[in-house]
Amino acid sequence: MKKTNRTFVVLAALLALVVGSAIASAQMAPPASSQGPGTPAQTTMPQAKAIHGAIKSVDPSKKSITLDDGTKLMIPASAAADAETLKPGTRISAKYEEKGGQKVVTSLQAEPAPKS
Repeated sequence: MKKTNRTFVVLAALLALVVGSAIASAQMAPPASSQGPGTPAQTTMPQAKAIHGAIKSVDPSKKSITLDDGTKLMIPASAAADAETLKPGTRISAKYEEKGGQKVVTSLQAEPAPKS
C-alpha cells in the first residue's frame, strides 16, 4: 500500500510540474497580435505591380484592355485614361493591384512613340 501511495505522489508531482511549466511558458510568450514599440504594423493592403506592353485589344463596355502578352487589365472609372490612350497598338506603362482575381489598374500612362 505504501508503494502505491508513493507512486501516486510522484505522478501527481510530475503532473503538477508539467502543467506548471506549460502555464508559465504560455504567460511569458507575447500574443501573436501584440506589437511592441518599434514593431512595424503589418498591413493587408495589396501591393501595386508594374507592367509595360502594347495594347492588343480594348473592351470599353467592360472597361478592360488586353496587352500583347495576354495580360487583361481592368480599368476602373477612377483611373484617368482617355480614348486616345486606350487603342490597339499604344504602348503603355501601368500599375495594378490584384483584387478578386482581377488586375485592377491604379495608374496608366501611354509611353512615348518610338522615333522613326
